[in-house]
Amino acid sequence: MGKVFFFLAILVIATGCLDEKRQAEMIFQHYLDRKTGAIQNFSKESSLALWNATVSGKESDYKKLIDIELDFNKSNRTTPGTFSPDNFTPITRNVFTNEEDFELLKKLKQSGLITDTVLSRQLIYLYHSFTGSQIESDKYKKLLESGVKLSHSSGSLKYELNGKFYSLMQIDSIRKRTSDSQNLEKISNAHRLGAQKIAPDIIQLVKDRNEVARVLGYIDYYHVQFESRDESPEKVKSLIDEIELKTRDRFLDAKRVIDKKLAKQYGVKVEELRPWHYKDEKMSYLSGRFTAILDSLLKTVEPVKQTAAFMDGIGLNIQPIIDKSELNNGNMTAMINIDFRNDIRLIGLITNSFDGLTKMLHLAGHAVHYSNVSEDLPYLLQGPSLIITEGVARYFENLAYNPDWLNDELGFDKKTKDEVGLILQHFREVDQLFRIRKQMVMAEFEREIYSNPEQDLDHLWQELNLKYLDIRYPDEKGACFWATNKYFMSLSCYVQNYILADIVAAQLKHAIGVKVLREETQAMNGNKLVGEYLKANLFGYGDLYPWEKLIEKSTGEPLNSQYFVNELIGNDEMTKHQQ
Repeated sequence: MGKVFFFLAILVIATGCLDEKRQAEMIFQHYLDRKTGAIQNFSKESSLALWNATVSGKESDYKKLIDIELDFNKSNRTTPGTFSPDNFTPITRNVFTNEEDFELLKKLKQSGLITDTVLSRQLIYLYHSFTGSQIESDKYKKLLESGVKLSHSSGSLKYELNGKFYSLMQIDSIRKRTSDSQNLEKISNAHRLGAQKIAPDIIQLVKDRNEVARVLGYIDYYHVQFESRDESPEKVKSLIDEIELKTRDRFLDAKRVIDKKLAKQYGVKVEELRPWHYKDEKMSYLSGRFTAILDSLLKTVEPVKQTAAFMDGIGLNIQPIIDKSELNNGNMTAMINIDFRNDIRLIGLITNSFDGLTKMLHLAGHAVHYSNVSEDLPYLLQGPSLIITEGVARYFENLAYNPDWLNDELGFDKKTKDEVGLILQHFREVDQLFRIRKQMVMAEFEREIYSNPEQDLDHLWQELNLKYLDIRYPDEKGACFWATNKYFMSLSCYVQNYILADIVAAQLKHAIGVKVLREETQAMNGNKLVGEYLKANLFGYGDLYPWEKLIEKSTGEPLNSQYFVNELIGNDEMTKHQQ
């Protein structure tokens, strides 16, 4: 790196007549010219290794993935060999580790001289990519060890039920099949006892992350994560509070109906319902026969072909992506971007069912977004905001819940269309209400635990579940019911992004309805104007702008939650369609 600074010094002398702003831009552009290729090559190589490991599931392939990561770290450090933590997880984010590089980026950022949009966005990207790596190796090793210990502790837990011990998967399977209230309580207690063993590890992970964040000059780890994603904790809280308030009455109406159903199912009084009677966010409160109706309508429909044909009809061809994909593989459901337009692949188990259709539409949403980012953008700005791309995926996934769209695709008779309409309304206005408010619980708990990991977390968990879900947990100090939630094994500060993605999806749907479909006077199916609109107004920009600014630019109005709220509360009386 010394040669680089010598070159830059000569550059500054030679351009002495230029102002400071121009000099800073030339220095940074030279840095980009030297480094972007290495980052791009690493991204391609590691993404391909991730694909191979995901498809095969072999330990040897995951080892290759880790080796690529280690090689990149080693080659990018000033003094190779001094950074050798004992354990790396696949695709760790700490790949930008050169201390002198970071000092240059920090000085450029603090100078305020890089104001050109394209350059400043790349500077922000690199600065945040480097920030998490600029800690002493022993501190980073401690952080890794906390995560590894937690992962090992949670993964090796055994849960006792009626004198027998079960793995997490086994006991969850029993929970989903039982309709006995006493068994559900026993299973809940088994989870609670397991959670009590790992709760101290979760708290320690939070403390270790906060310690690192403070070294980097942040209040806590939560704020590090938010800043790196162009998110404001205050704005996110304001949006969540707004959705909570506006949907509270409708949620409580829906919950009263669900409570009656659950009380009857488990043979208890409504007032005797406890947290263990309620299903997790991935399970529907919809009657099994209704789910069977949807699946029967799709048993002869191949979601992969159906989605490909639909996307092609709106001008977003994904067949080349499908040709490279693995859509009969249950190891993971994901899009893996190896090289944007040139090589994007999907993996997942896509069955002939309603679940298979929603999964495929979601994956296709990610695929059409990444494959239509402008080639003219610098490589570092091609990867779109995770909130935006998740919002796009949710927008396409939500089409399956639209009876008009589903009818246009499958062609129902009037009776079937009306029946499907009522089922899908339940999905939107009951299941989604429960899901979003459970996410609110997790988002606020996550913010609070990073703010003060020493507080009474049991009391916090009780208060949040009462506020958002009207569910009362036992008032028992040290119960650690909060630690039974699998999401808290990672505490990645990401759950709020699913709520933001829903907001984005609803606002995007409204904009397309007004600007392209003219308030639904035109059908979406087969309308290439939809694809043209998305490519020109959203997809092509990649990460050129902060995500909120891009949403305003593409939809014509600032981000707001009203369209999502309208979808949640609906227009008809909820209780008419619950039986």
